Amino acid sequence: MRKSKRVLFLKYAAVMILVAAVILLSIFLPTKLSQVFDRSLLDIVQKEEGNNSPESFRYSLTTPERLYILSMALDNRNILQSDYAASLREKAIRTNREDTAASYAYVENVRGLAQSEMDGASAMRICNSELAAIVKEGLGIDDFQVMNSCRQTLYSAVDILEPQKNVSVWHIEYDTNLPPAGSTFALMEAYVDAETGKIYGFALRAEQLADFDADKLAKAWMAQLEITDLGDITENNPLIEAATQYKKFATEGMAFEKTVFTVGFYEGVNEVFVRITS
Repeated sequence: MRKSKRVLFLKYAAVMILVAAVILLSIFLPTKLSQVFDRSLLDIVQKEEGNNSPESFRYSLTTPERLYILSMALDNRNILQSDYAASLREKAIRTNREDTAASYAYVENVRGLAQSEMDGASAMRICNSELAAIVKEGLGIDDFQVMNSCRQTLYSAVDILEPQKNVSVWHIEYDTNLPPAGSTFALMEAYVDAETGKIYGFALRAEQLADFDADKLAKAWMAQLEITDLGDITENNPLIEAATQYKKFATEGMAFEKTVFTVGFYEGVNEVFVRITS
């Protein structure tokens, strides 16, 4: 009988010891394991692959949207840093107004090229080839080639209210203050999309043109952009244009707004232009 009680006591004690061990382990083991894990991470640089560049958060914009953003930004480039522009942007945010020029910025790009963007030399080559196709179709000039020296500056056109909506463009311009001389063709300026290579506006000087057709040139330029929507608004636009011959057009833009552009010709200097600022 005494032996049976001893065995029972030993079993009871063993169970109590096991329960106590489980309780202690449940309390102290996680802490110890956490300390061991922390020591394995502390003072060690951890590397993780990721793409957190600003380009990761940019919208995917269509060509009409990119053209619209640039046109609005170019309209605003002279008042970008003024108190007046700042007040207009603030009011646009407070009142949820429709797009205004003051809601856009055109600034020199100092961050450098993104991975998908071309350098200035590539933009110049594309500009030359694309312009050759445009003037051949729109002006009947078969042998156009940029002969003069040009400089290229990278700019960003940004929707201030939604900065993710931005377009990088190469502004290519005549590289001297003197008027072109001794050259059959001279490129005065052009805006080339740094990502797509599309030309969003240009001005060039050519030989004497026997006949200038603004509609034909506008359609040739828009064909390069792969845009078919086009409407003549010359009669509805009160702004006076200094060019001898010109027409104003409107095409699809962004958020039900239109992009307005002018196609014109200055006689005497024989300068042809497509300008997207109103």
